[in-house]
This record gives sequence, C-alpha cells and structure tokens, in this order.
Amino acid sequence: MLLDPETIAQLVPEGIPPAGIVPAPALVLAQRLSDRPLLSRSYLWAAALLNVGFQLPITVPPRFNHVSAGFVSRNTQSANSYPWDESGVGFGLYVMSAGEGPPTIGILNLERQTFPVVVVYGQPELHGRPPNPSNASSACWVKNLGTHSSWNEGILTCRHAVRTLSKGNSVTLVPSGHHNQPGSSVLVEIDECTIDAAVLEIQPSDWPAGLNKLHVSKASAPGQQVQFEDRNGVLQTGHILRVFNYPTYIGNLFGQRVIADCKGVAGDSGSLLLDPTPKDAVGIYMGTIPDGAGGKDGIFQDMSQVEAFFQLEFHY
Repeated sequence: MLLDPETIAQLVPEGIPPAGIVPAPALVLAQRLSDRPLLSRSYLWAAALLNVGFQLPITVPPRFNHVSAGFVSRNTQSANSYPWDESGVGFGLYVMSAGEGPPTIGILNLERQTFPVVVVYGQPELHGRPPNPSNASSACWVKNLGTHSSWNEGILTCRHAVRTLSKGNSVTLVPSGHHNQPGSSVLVEIDECTIDAAVLEIQPSDWPAGLNKLHVSKASAPGQQVQFEDRNGVLQTGHILRVFNYPTYIGNLFGQRVIADCKGVAGDSGSLLLDPTPKDAVGIYMGTIPDGAGGKDGIFQDMSQVEAFFQLEFHY
C-alpha cells in the first residue's frame, strides 16, 4: 500500500482519545511530537486502538501472529459501512494470521467513532539471507551502555541474518558505500525471542572517527515520513502506515514493530529506518508482510525497543 500524504490528514481521527484509554507513558511521549500536531494525534489514536482493541468483542483468528494500528488497506472486493477513502485506505487495526483465506474486515466502535479491523492471512517474508551480513545490511554503529556484557563497540544488524550462529562466532563483513572497514566481527548480542536485532563486536581501532550520535524516535506515528538506504545505497522513501509498540514494556516477549509503505528486497534486512526531518532512528528493516489488498508493506523492528533492551547508544 502506498500512502498519499494528502490522505493522512483526511483519515487520522479528529480530536484526541480520552486519557483513560491511552497508556500514561504514551501521553508523555506524544509531547515529543507537539511541533507536528497531526502526527501527535495519529500516535495517540494508534496507542488507544492497541490498548483497548482486543478487549472489545472483535473476532480474530486463533493463530494471529502480528497486530498493528494505523493506516490499513481494503481489498477492492470487500465492502462495509466504514467510510474508506477513494484508494481504499482507512485508519484502524491490522491483524495477520498464519492460516489461509481471503482478507476479511470487521468493525470496531470506540468513543463514538468507527474503525476497521482488517484480518489478513500470510507470513512475514524476511529479507535477510542467512547466515551472515555479507548477504544482509547493517543499521548503524553502536556502543554498549549496559553491564550485562563486556564488549564496547559494535555494528547493529537484524537478528534473522545471523540466527544460525552462536555468540562468539566470527562474522564476515563486506564494504558499504560509506565504510570499507572492518572486514570481520564477532556476534556478541542476539535476542533469542522476538526482537529482530543483533550486535557484531568490532575492535576499538575499527571505530570510525567523526561519527555523530543518533537519537531514537520514541513516538513513531502513522503518517510519519521515513526513509532507509538499501544494501546498494539506493534511498527508499515513504511513510509509516501502522505501529505496534507499548511504551510501558521493554522486554522481549513481544516484538515491537513499525509498518511502512517503503520496502526492500532480499539482502536489505538490517537497513536503518530514519525520520529524515530530525534524523532520528525509527527501526531496522526486516522484510515484508501482505497489505490485505494484494500488495506488500515493509516491516521494521522498532528501534526504541532495541535501545532499551540491549542498552545501546547509536552512532552514524
């Protein structure tokens, strides 16, 4: 699904949801978007839908494996009372199930407003080519701020590109369009649960001079402009469609995700998703998921969860 910028203002619900259905930390984080009021409103409605959506009487498949809130796409053959725009885009919930079947659309009524619940059948298509990043991409340089591990400097990539390796294994690196070195690294951090991120340790002498600190977008919102540079150095641009994040939870039992209308191909996994305006890190490219209307959306690991769980400082 490609999101028309003019559609964003038309489809984000009016007003803001009552404080009682938005987690308190989300209300605080929304203030970071105070200079972009439309995105602040979009973020708050997405947080509200994620917070209460599954407490309401909506029917979802028993084997659903992903949920996100924001802009959803309607299959052209589906129809109901929700006021879709001309291109078949709305603001609501997206649910993906590992089963099979055509997309379905339900309705969720919340605070006197109507939201679609799009149910899609399929699986994420991960765009790394294991077992090492010589066939994937890297996001940025990182420093260890935690006490749980003794490494100091490293490179951040996606977990699924190195998932067949064990900690301590060597990982070959190939030059990017920005750096020729280092040529080797060691896998030192990898989540065994749901966070699609891993850290490759490098020697202190391989840390480049003149890097800038990279801040993280704490309140990623549907409609937010984003971009990433793929493995070949080509800039892919678009907007955030949906999010699945919980500011109150920093563990690894739930992989927090960002869905966007820009995507790559096999080998681009690990690329860094940025908000180009403040140049904040938003996520790590993983691959694609079906959009519910015959196309594909890009799926990214939320960078805020990576920062908190691994206790990292990012540089570029």
